[in-house]
Amino acid sequence: RLFHTFFCPPLRIAAYAAKGTVHDLEKVFDRLVPPWRFVRIPKALYIVEVNPGNDLPEESVKAMYEYESGQVHLAGVCGAWEATVSLNSLLLALFAQSVADMRRVHKVYQKRGVVELDVMREQFPVWMRGKIADSAGFLMDFAGVYDVPRPAFSLARQVLQAENPFLDEILAAGIAGVPWQKDFANECLRCGKPASWRPVLSAPDGMPVESAWRYLRPENTVPLCNKCAAYLGWNKSEPVRLDAGWGLWGMRFESFWQWHRGWQGNKLPQWDRCEYPLWPHEYGGNSWADGSGAVKDVDPRPPKGVRRLKRHKDALSRVLGAATTRTPNRYPLSIRGLIPVEQ
Repeated sequence: RLFHTFFCPPLRIAAYAAKGTVHDLEKVFDRLVPPWRFVRIPKALYIVEVNPGNDLPEESVKAMYEYESGQVHLAGVCGAWEATVSLNSLLLALFAQSVADMRRVHKVYQKRGVVELDVMREQFPVWMRGKIADSAGFLMDFAGVYDVPRPAFSLARQVLQAENPFLDEILAAGIAGVPWQKDFANECLRCGKPASWRPVLSAPDGMPVESAWRYLRPENTVPLCNKCAAYLGWNKSEPVRLDAGWGLWGMRFESFWQWHRGWQGNKLPQWDRCEYPLWPHEYGGNSWADGSGAVKDVDPRPPKGVRRLKRHKDALSRVLGAATTRTPNRYPLSIRGLIPVEQ
């Protein structure tokens, strides 16, 4: 009952067990699982995998159960297929990737002998450190089970020990902090000419690099050409930058802003960064458009389709139609207070 998501996107996995009667199935497992994760499933009759945003086909599962119990005829409500790819082949691919990640570490540390946190920070970006730590955990789970070169296990153990203080954050970065700029169109928000994605906020002084990767996310950037950036006074005016990010990204920028202010005020709640890699679930809605930070919504996406309310549209209008005549050091009123979302 050991499942792995291998090369899959994030999946919702549910398991159903019989409670004693044909018409009584019990859901014993229901989780969103990110890629490259092992999942231990309780004893069950059926395992169902669906896209994170889809409803579970519980009526179909019940119909399958009744059909197999000889009670009813299955009227084409379920589908199935025969798996032709062996588990050994998939495990071999995982081991190959994990050992390759340890080889990257070995190239850095072959003359040092010991894995050190400072050198990991210097040599690898945070998202890559998350991938390496994930591979290290995978190898350690199978220590003594498969014949893998012993130095790989030794490096894996050292990586996990060195990264332990920030393990949750770098694993979250491995899921949600992968570079994205080359995949996005680069048209200027204001004039439509070729542009670059410019950050709205910078990481505060003293923030560990293991948390600062969120400032590289698309929700904290706006595409502007050099001419429009100079016209708006982008580098000098924080209110302009806030209006632009707030107006362009709507509810997603507000969620990022709440995380940013929570970190500044040392008021971030404890949260599961594997389930919500970006920010706590209290800071966003239930969908990508509403600012969700859940694993199902972490893939970088352009701002098309994000939810914008009147305050967001007003902020965007100020940026698109205004120059640099603004009150210095003024936060937009609504974003400063994070007023409740209008229904």
